Amino acid sequence: MSDQAEKLRQLVEARLGPAARAEPAPRVRGASGQTAARSLVLTSGKGGVGTSNLALNLSIALGEYGQRVVLVDADLGLANIDLLCGLTPGSDLGDVLAGDRRLADALVEGPGEIRIVPGAHGVRTLVEALSEGPARLVDELAELESEADFLLVDAGSGLSPAIATLATAADQVVVVTTPEPTSVADAHAALQRYRRLTGLPALRAVVNQARSAAEAEDVLARLTATSREFLGIVVAPLGHVRADPRVPIAVRKRQPFLVAFPGSVASRGVRRLARTLIAERQPRSHRRGFFSALTRRRILSGAA
Repeated sequence: MSDQAEKLRQLVEARLGPAARAEPAPRVRGASGQTAARSLVLTSGKGGVGTSNLALNLSIALGEYGQRVVLVDADLGLANIDLLCGLTPGSDLGDVLAGDRRLADALVEGPGEIRIVPGAHGVRTLVEALSEGPARLVDELAELESEADFLLVDAGSGLSPAIATLATAADQVVVVTTPEPTSVADAHAALQRYRRLTGLPALRAVVNQARSAAEAEDVLARLTATSREFLGIVVAPLGHVRADPRVPIAVRKRQPFLVAFPGSVASRGVRRLARTLIAERQPRSHRRGFFSALTRRRILSGAA
């Protein structure tokens, strides 16, 4: 275990006491004997709601609880996971998709021993690159997934077909919003887009930067009710993260706030989300892995 990860765990235990040392969820294995990673695509209806920061810190929180986590930065040309945690990778997902690097060369260890596939900066979208990328990438990504308990994909904001394709391959799509009316409206628009997908994944909602728990619960209640009434879809609340002045400080320091300020309000909120996901984790041997499903969709689309 790295010194940074050990220090992080000690800080967590000092802040949270026995709760931080809770037994991790058991590994869930499919019929093949490989660990069946739970895949989550985190996205939003608009930028500026903190999706990437949430994805990074949620990954670290899951790692604190003994989960093996892979975080893929697929923020469609606006990747910034590496910047948020002070990494300077020599290669990224764009290089892998272009065939210039192997996935193992791009994979880096992030804070808390999570593994990160840095995003492609200012290049073609993930799905477009996949359609042009080498076939060997498929096996590399599937192998990467088989070695994880959770696979988180930061898909950024927007309603592009690329994000919709990512969503169809995942176990869950987590739509991130803030309490601002414009952000909630954009989240609703994103959910309306997902309603049209074939093989609709489980839809979740998270309120970020909430001023209070009551405000977050009100936003989640309204979003889930309107989605059910007007869109005919079920959106299950995942939880919320409170607004915290220490978050922008951590961003300027190029550190995840869970590392820079492990006892902060935002850190406690992210850990609640992590505990919820671990408690919900169920076997899914009947479902394809995330990248296997994504690749199959690409092949079928190309054959049509």
